[in-house]
Amino acid sequence: MNITYQKLKLIYEAKGYAFFDNGSYNLNLFGIRSSSPLVDEFNDVMGIAYRDEFNNEQLLIFKATTKPGLYFLKKKLGNARGTAILIPGQYRSCWRLGTHKGYAALQQSKAGVFKVWRDNDSDGDLDMHGPVYNDVTGLNGHTTSFKNDIEKVGAYSAGCQVIQDDLDFKLFLSIIRKSTSIYSDIFSYTLFEETDIN
Repeated sequence: MNITYQKLKLIYEAKGYAFFDNGSYNLNLFGIRSSSPLVDEFNDVMGIAYRDEFNNEQLLIFKATTKPGLYFLKKKLGNARGTAILIPGQYRSCWRLGTHKGYAALQQSKAGVFKVWRDNDSDGDLDMHGPVYNDVTGLNGHTTSFKNDIEKVGAYSAGCQVIQDDLDFKLFLSIIRKSTSIYSDIFSYTLFEETDIN
């Protein structure tokens, strides 16, 4: 994916989104959703754009999914109305440094902060259209497994934003922690589509 810190900043600004470019470790957390129709793949990315302690621009990108896995699309709906699919956009103060299933992760900060579609037909395809809901809870930023290499999204996402590799996630989290020592434990997240970048 051909992207730089400055290009990402321009994309944020073109969409009218806030881009935090002042101060060390003032983080811009983002996801980019692939245009690929393949389900259950880690074919999206999540990343962080920030300035380090020397004011150098930093951009880190990790393989991820911004979509629910096949398990929650076909076998078990994440909600009676359907499994959540996060709608692209900017979500201010949506996460805090908390936990997910007992380990440190980004945890949804409050109810009503996210907008989602809900896929309820259990056909295994992603239905990214229809009514918009803001009833989602537990839409976190986390990883898959600290014990095994995970190739498919499976049950690791019912709408959460998930970094595939645990080592990538540990690096991601270390930068989050540096930021919390300077600012607060609350973070914004921006989800783009691949067409926004290309």
